[in-house]
Amino acid sequence: MTNRNIVTIDGGSAGYWKQQRLGFRLIREAEWALSRLQRAPMYLHGGYDENGDVIPIENLRPYFDMEDAIRAIEANQTAVRILVAQRRTKIGDYEVKAAIWELKDAGR
Repeated sequence: MTNRNIVTIDGGSAGYWKQQRLGFRLIREAEWALSRLQRAPMYLHGGYDENGDVIPIENLRPYFDMEDAIRAIEANQTAVRILVAQRRTKIGDYEVKAAIWELKDAGR
């Protein structure tokens, strides 16, 4: 026996549109994080050592922001449903595993 998660949608309710806006906002925030990641410098200036040479610091913040954005999408069922409807499983090179699983289950 197959268990299916049947979602009832009331397109006229304020709650539905609030969830839709949130889902699209999470996806857009992930796209912005990807844009910042692509433009961010690889290293930051971390001061000077005793010889006067610059100490480079690896810039990991954009990667952390992107991973946080992907986790936020995966935690939101509406955002995952939007990506599944668009047949999108990635944002940039980052996979949205929840969307992959939903598409795989829909193919059965």
